[in-house]
Amino acid sequence: MEFAEERTPSGMTLKIMYKKGMFLLFNKQGESIYADEEGRSLLHDTPKIVFIGTTFSVERDYDREYTLLKISEGKIILPYRDMIGKKRKYIFLDTGIKADMIPSEIKMVSGYSSMLRDIPADTGIDYIITDSTITETEVAVITSRYKPGEVIINPGASASAVATEKQSREPEYTNINTMSDNPVFLALMHLKRMSLSNLNQLLLDFDISALDIQYIIHFIDDILGKRGDEPEVKKNMNMLVELKNAFIFYLALIQRDEQTVKDKINSEKDPRKLSPYQTLVSKVRSMNPGREDQLLFTEYENLVLERKEQIVSAQAGKNPA
Repeated sequence: MEFAEERTPSGMTLKIMYKKGMFLLFNKQGESIYADEEGRSLLHDTPKIVFIGTTFSVERDYDREYTLLKISEGKIILPYRDMIGKKRKYIFLDTGIKADMIPSEIKMVSGYSSMLRDIPADTGIDYIITDSTITETEVAVITSRYKPGEVIINPGASASAVATEKQSREPEYTNINTMSDNPVFLALMHLKRMSLSNLNQLLLDFDISALDIQYIIHFIDDILGKRGDEPEVKKNMNMLVELKNAFIFYLALIQRDEQTVKDKINSEKDPRKLSPYQTLVSKVRSMNPGREDQLLFTEYENLVLERKEQIVSAQAGKNPA
């Protein structure tokens, strides 16, 4: 039978079904400890942890399919060795499990390409931990592909241990917003928080490349396609669609895709929604001072203004004073 039994220092028993990524937990008296507050499930999930990078070393017992980690004061203690600083360090992960040890699945991959090649997208990863060799764009793509519960970026860069997601999430995002100059990474973080006004601001604050724009459109599509039933996504659905259209329009502008530019302008029925298009045309025109580009983007500006006038005139005709 594919399970193992372990006794913790406090006298609890773990029956680990390592092929299924689950375990049963029993107290000293042999009584089952439920995995949920409602008392409906006895099966606890084994946390799945992936380290990505070349500066980590994790001590593992390779004769077992799992690694036992200590729990203290509601925190899983995850030790690793910083190969650059030659120091043993720790990451503290939040857990609601009432035990002093927990089985975990820990994998190590050397880099971005190895991650995409060796680990299937549907693996169900709880924690991804990256070092400084992984770029922000690579982190963004990995996060979009695997959708982990938490991403911990370069934990060794901080003098203090990484706190729990609940405690550290807001400071983490604050640091990203003030320190990162990578629009793809920022876009993913803003989408994760549904900070859509900040996502919209990226179009104005950054000269985003065509490839990066395509990544961002993919992230928005992914949310609209796979999370459309979630209450927060439903609440922001219209804004998400408008942002997608804005990014598509910006992409068409920088790629000189005249047909898409005209189609986007002519398909709009609300004059207010044309204002962001006008702003984007002005921005791209300022980025391209050449004479031909100036003529092209001035033409696009005129198209936006003409479409606005058409819509307003049509609305006035339907609603005479």
